[in-house]
Amino acid sequence: MSAVGCCLALWGAVAQAAYDTPAVFPAPPTPPLSPQQDPFYTSPASGELSSLEPGTVLRAREVTAKAYYLFPVKGQAWQLMYRTTDHRGQPVAMVGTVLVPTNAPATGRQLMAYNVAYDALTLRCAPSYSFVRGTALEQALIAGALKKGLVVMSPDYEGLGSFWTTGLISGQGVLDGIRAAQRFQQAGLDGPSTPTVITGYSGGSIASTWANELYQSYAPELNIKGVAAGGVPVDLGNVARKVDGTLFAGVYFGAVAALANAYPEVNPAALVNAKGAEMLVKAQDMCLGQFLTGAPDPLMAFAFQRMKNLVKVPDLLEVPMVKQVIAANRLGQRKPGAPIHIYQGTVDELMPIKDVDALVQSYCNQGVKVSYKRTFNDHILLAVTGWSGALQYLSDRLADKPAPSTCR
Repeated sequence: MSAVGCCLALWGAVAQAAYDTPAVFPAPPTPPLSPQQDPFYTSPASGELSSLEPGTVLRAREVTAKAYYLFPVKGQAWQLMYRTTDHRGQPVAMVGTVLVPTNAPATGRQLMAYNVAYDALTLRCAPSYSFVRGTALEQALIAGALKKGLVVMSPDYEGLGSFWTTGLISGQGVLDGIRAAQRFQQAGLDGPSTPTVITGYSGGSIASTWANELYQSYAPELNIKGVAAGGVPVDLGNVARKVDGTLFAGVYFGAVAALANAYPEVNPAALVNAKGAEMLVKAQDMCLGQFLTGAPDPLMAFAFQRMKNLVKVPDLLEVPMVKQVIAANRLGQRKPGAPIHIYQGTVDELMPIKDVDALVQSYCNQGVKVSYKRTFNDHILLAVTGWSGALQYLSDRLADKPAPSTCR
């Protein structure tokens, strides 16, 4: 090893050792500061992050997690900031929340990575902030996992930039959130050997399925037993075509604004007209379906509008750079590392069922054990009615029962 290489390795070891015990922050005030005003959410410099291993816990603080403003979660909760990798391969910081229920066993604890469908262009809807405020709509579903004694890690998988629909940062953020939870002493987990499952619906399914596709290449040391994902957006272009001009057009508009943030090289200013430029600005403070947060919703703002009226090109989805972004964020490009349960409504207003059918067949063709449940459900109803089956599937994987498969 050269002298320079030796010095770099030594510096990396020193920097890593400095984070073996993360910085402890005081509990947030009541009411909590917004993430934009809260020093806890301020990322260390990229140079500092680059010397650290993915999943390193940078800082931590105990919080009081609440459900629906009033009801404290039964157990303890901490916010962690940890090091992960974004969609460009660059080291970045991310925040996640660890929930440890009162009935968690003293030893042999198991972990669930629960990915909330927060679909946001702003941190005001990030799960970590929503847990503290009591505005997380999916708290009722998470409670089912906590009642089973599972430790839960819920990452802000879109990152500090709120890169909604961006697959790589979401999947890697989930995997590094698992690593961070396993390293966090107060969670009481057994490191990489901890039996772990991953789940999420709709926007949360993006993070869950991408984590599964990246698992073996990005974090092969983890012990991921199974994944459950519902309402899966396989191809963002096809989702856009399905919802354009409908009640759910805001999903298309919000996703375009989010992807423009993640991929500025698309140069959206050259593609949109004055009305489109106004939309891109307006969307920056929006979250999909998070009405408890008080954030404006793109569904309300852009219902029944058509993208063709906001752009200067014949078809936004046919612009070469846009097609590249859609292709980069399409599921099914890698073999998942763990068995998976996919549940999908046949009358889903957002997700084309043929895309999900094809994804399942692709996984089956690669030898993945897939449990595929197609039911007569719309997108919103299935989020609730499909959860019990998803939780049972994951519980069975944690119990080391053989993974079922509907593949033919």
